[in-house]
Amino acid sequence: MLTRLVREHNQKQQAVRRNNEQLRKEVLQSVGEVTDCLAENLNERHVRIISLLDKHSCSKKKVIGVASIFKTQREIESEARRLSAQSAKYTKQTKQWLNMLDGFNSALKELGDVQNWAEVIEKDMREIAMVLEFVHKGTMDGESIDITKQ
Repeated sequence: MLTRLVREHNQKQQAVRRNNEQLRKEVLQSVGEVTDCLAENLNERHVRIISLLDKHSCSKKKVIGVASIFKTQREIESEARRLSAQSAKYTKQTKQWLNMLDGFNSALKELGDVQNWAEVIEKDMREIAMVLEFVHKGTMDGESIDITKQ
């Protein structure tokens, strides 16, 4: 009984989702149609205004000024999008360079660690060589060296 209720609930949810998706598609299509209609209407009005201005010998400068403002605005928006894309590209490239630099710094640190390790080993080897030389000289002079005595 419980599984049947869960199954029915899931089926209802799927039906609601499908219905919502269909409604969303219809709304998007309607919005597109309204936008197209508004754009056409504005274009027709713009043409009518210019023709009325011609008939009444009014100055077209105002209309042309508004049109050039809109044109300039579109150009600025286009340039802003282009600059935004370039900025994203350069940001990505800069991040790659920083990652490469971090890798280079890590490699240098490792080399420094190897050099430090080599210096420590060299120092230890010199100490061992001095001790061996001391032991060797002591046995050559006939002295016995007792390493148990400190």
